[in-house]
Amino acid sequence: MSRKGTLSATNLAIYHHLSCDLYLHNVYHGPAGPVPTSTSSEILKAQFERGTDWESLLFSWLDKGCLLLTVPSIPLQANQLRENIQADDRAHFFIAGLTFWPPKEALKAHFLANGTECVNFGLAKLDLLEIIRGDDGCITWKVIDAKASNVVKVC
Repeated sequence: MSRKGTLSATNLAIYHHLSCDLYLHNVYHGPAGPVPTSTSSEILKAQFERGTDWESLLFSWLDKGCLLLTVPSIPLQANQLRENIQADDRAHFFIAGLTFWPPKEALKAHFLANGTECVNFGLAKLDLLEIIRGDDGCITWKVIDAKASNVVKVC
């Protein structure tokens, strides 16, 4: 019996880029046979490099505008993230480098309660987390996935 794979934002982005249901199936269940890699891997490598360049430019721009907080790229616990946010006195900023494991037990309970099969999610690696602190001290946050491709950008 083989272990199921995990879905990640990167897997979903590649699926969207290739418009290939079979790719997404193979990521989660494993390929049925040998998978050709030469052409597709070069395309994916070029797309990945473009995305990395875009993120670098975006992070530099945010940093110059004093809008960026970078945290260590190790998985943080919720209380560690909360401490980082509370220690920063800016009303509006972005956090880069944030990674965390999903709450697997809570997700499993949610899937079971809704009568669906549980999906295994991998390590979350956010591009940016936008933090807005209201006048009342209430914090609003939004996950931002920085995309280089106009095809997948959402306004």
